[in-house]
Amino acid sequence: MVILNGRLFEPGAPEVSLLNRSFKYGDGLFETIRIFRGNLLFMNDHFRRLTRGMHILGLEVDPDWLNQVRADLRRSLLANGIDDHGRVRLHVYRSGVGAYAPVEDTPYYLIESYSLKEDSYQQAGGISIGVYPDWHLTPNPLSGCKSANALPYVLAARYARVQGWDESLMLGPNGLAEASSSNLFIIRHQQLITPAEDSGCLPGVMRQVVMRVAREVRIPVKEKRISLRDLNQAGEVFLTNVVRGIQPVAQIAGRKRNIVNWPLTTFLQNSLYQYVENLM
Repeated sequence: MVILNGRLFEPGAPEVSLLNRSFKYGDGLFETIRIFRGNLLFMNDHFRRLTRGMHILGLEVDPDWLNQVRADLRRSLLANGIDDHGRVRLHVYRSGVGAYAPVEDTPYYLIESYSLKEDSYQQAGGISIGVYPDWHLTPNPLSGCKSANALPYVLAARYARVQGWDESLMLGPNGLAEASSSNLFIIRHQQLITPAEDSGCLPGVMRQVVMRVAREVRIPVKEKRISLRDLNQAGEVFLTNVVRGIQPVAQIAGRKRNIVNWPLTTFLQNSLYQYVENLM
């Protein structure tokens, strides 16, 4: 079941107009929220980013509307029988018609939720990545929110599929910025490093959580430029997003990395899992 502006529908119900501004212009935002043992994780972090993005787009932000959305997120779990692990996608878009210039700024929302078969925060093995060369991200006001216009990430993800990788890294103005659906971290000299927001990266919720956890366990954290050379010389490399947590990297552009068990990455995975457990 999906929830559209407070009403439950079957997933295939054609209730969204073909004149929908998000469909026509990408005039909207979305958040993907992790469900862990039936709980919605990091809701405050998600809603801070959502409301910041709504202000950037000029959408009306009303406290009662936000409370209704929060309630419907929990209602979506009940409607779909999700009491363990899963993910929710909240899509917020501008109502009304018009061409590029909108005629109103009322927000509409659509909520989808899905079960996950297992708790992917406790995963073994590593992933393969490479660099997508055809699109450079640029820092701008929309870099800080999850815009419904996600074509750069679609193309980067498609490139990874064609190359046989799990993820593509994307370049910013001064080096690496992020991956197609994740943020990038490297470990050098026992220090955790991630591209700064002026790289054009999205400030992911899990990126913030991992930096928070690292500081709690006394691992130094820096936000700074990461070059391709830095990537290849890093002791450990991992990606993060809210659905999969921390994903250690085993191969870069088909070259296996000589890392055994990713010691600091594994320590951070365990620390993250304990952090989430403590939220329950």
